[in-house]
Amino acid sequence: MAMKQVLEAFELLSGARVDGAAVADLLRSRGIDDVTVEHVQGETGSTDFVSCRIPGADPSRPAMGIIGRLGGLGARPEMIGLVSDADGAIAAIGAALKLADMAGRGDVLAGPVRIHTHICPNAATRPNSPVPMMRSPMPARQMMQREVHADMAAILSVDTTRGNRLVNHRGVAITPVAKEGWLLPIPDTILDILGWVSGELPVTLPLTTQDITPQENGLSRINSIMQPATVGSVPVIGVALTAQTTVPGCATGVSNVVDLDVATRFCIEVAKRFTAGDCAFFDEANWQALQRRYGSLRHLQGLGAEA
Repeated sequence: MAMKQVLEAFELLSGARVDGAAVADLLRSRGIDDVTVEHVQGETGSTDFVSCRIPGADPSRPAMGIIGRLGGLGARPEMIGLVSDADGAIAAIGAALKLADMAGRGDVLAGPVRIHTHICPNAATRPNSPVPMMRSPMPARQMMQREVHADMAAILSVDTTRGNRLVNHRGVAITPVAKEGWLLPIPDTILDILGWVSGELPVTLPLTTQDITPQENGLSRINSIMQPATVGSVPVIGVALTAQTTVPGCATGVSNVVDLDVATRFCIEVAKRFTAGDCAFFDEANWQALQRRYGSLRHLQGLGAEA
């Protein structure tokens, strides 16, 4: 169970004056030495990018990436308190704390885990259908330069995804695998892990092609959960916090620690299997067959031609 660590992250990130330094202090206090904070001023505000690396037993093995995706932790001064959009950061920091505590007690993963998110308690909002969404402090491409790291061999992108009519389920849903413009099948191992940690049949989030294109192209999309798939070549799975009803990203009092615990444990269990070499995100033979038959779709990772 990761409930304790999720609650710690929840309480810290709820503060109106929280910043990257406070998060870094908490991570270092739990024995995570490799922590960095970068303060960046964006077009609509500023944020602190926080990243940490937990080395594992063999730091040279391929690294699991966990990205806490969000526009902001809060929409102050319009809204008081932690917003629904904050869940990605809570799960990412909760996972880092749990992995550190596990390592301190002797349960060290086979390889490294790299965890990135950003800390912005005063983000703006933007109109969206069916409900308003949070607005990132800078364009998504600039965010991805700091959230996606070259060492990440596969990525779990955790994001609040309650502002839609596609998943009428409260809990956690996962997306198909996105890689270089392709949408690939969800591996059975990943589905099994979600079923095990949730105790329910695994729920999936449907995606369209435009969901895995850069946000700057102006096309509609479910949210920013798949933006890490617009850069690089590694496979990305979205881990979505969902609801039965349609909830604005800027709504407060929405985050559910039970669901966050499931999302955090899912990320940790996948990281265990992936770093041990026992949880591939895609089938290499199938991938090569797609390339031979249909060629590259990497152009979908770019902005495309002007409409």
